[in-house]
Amino acid sequence: MRHTLLIILTLLATSSFSQGNSKIETDTSVIETRYYKEDNYYNIFNELKGSKKTYYSEFYLDTKTLKEQGVFFDGNSVGLWKEFFKDGKLKREINYDKGLITFVNKKAYPFYDLQNKMKEKADSLICKMYGNSFLTNNTVWSVGGSYIYNDKESGNWTDKLTNKPTKFLFRYDVTLDNEYKYDNLIEFELDDKGIFLPNEYEEVFGFENVPNNLKGSFKLKYSDALLKAKSLGLIENDTTKAVGLLRWENFKKPNIINGQFRFYITIRTKTIENLVPNGRSSRTTKYEVYSFNPWTGDFIEKKKMKSIYSWEQMSGSGTGLIPDNE
Repeated sequence: MRHTLLIILTLLATSSFSQGNSKIETDTSVIETRYYKEDNYYNIFNELKGSKKTYYSEFYLDTKTLKEQGVFFDGNSVGLWKEFFKDGKLKREINYDKGLITFVNKKAYPFYDLQNKMKEKADSLICKMYGNSFLTNNTVWSVGGSYIYNDKESGNWTDKLTNKPTKFLFRYDVTLDNEYKYDNLIEFELDDKGIFLPNEYEEVFGFENVPNNLKGSFKLKYSDALLKAKSLGLIENDTTKAVGLLRWENFKKPNIINGQFRFYITIRTKTIENLVPNGRSSRTTKYEVYSFNPWTGDFIEKKKMKSIYSWEQMSGSGTGLIPDNE
């Protein structure tokens, strides 16, 4: 199907080349072509209706040859992405689902060896803190969520900097039961020697202090946590269902040990809306939360939490889950 779509998209791009930007709607998709003449490329988005999937193709404008190809799901790169030179030779190949860069032309990306070395150090640090099997079975490197920096530049891991990167931000998705995946729950920074950089900012996590006898995998099962929560009073109905969330509780300290994993079984209990015409409105959703230690499977506590989403005509923002002390 992907090959068929590529042929269709190529024909569409060729036929609409002289017409400028265009949008075509069919029974199953919306196909949009955009031109960037100064940067010598044009791209095509084939957004499937009733789906969060979009097929993406990018072409060199002067040669009409394929430059990049891949799939977005809900706005994020997924699956296998390929980049090409003008002559059709492969430039780079990334598997976002597996967190692997399977091929890189090193002339095109001169700092790749350094980045790869830092990635190996990042993997080693996770092994040290959480165990080898945890890295293999419970994490997927977030290629799209990892970044590189130097004194004058910053970019995504897949960007090409002019000067050598000197700082590296790593993010990893974490799975529970080898089935439920939670995005970017491991975050930390290394310098260009592979040394961990303590960070006081909330968005850079650090690690949890896990006893050696617990390293290797989470002991908690989603189904066991849900059953335990129900035994402690959680009640579902036809319209309100429990949701499981793996969370990072941040200590907000500039240390390598700077938080802990907790698994929440949440159930919505109340929604309060404050609608302000021509102003900033808000919606507060309250939850009953059952917290578990995923390393041991032990129940920790039952607590109240809430999330607040506020919006106005041109903007909106949310808090995520926060303590509810009301």
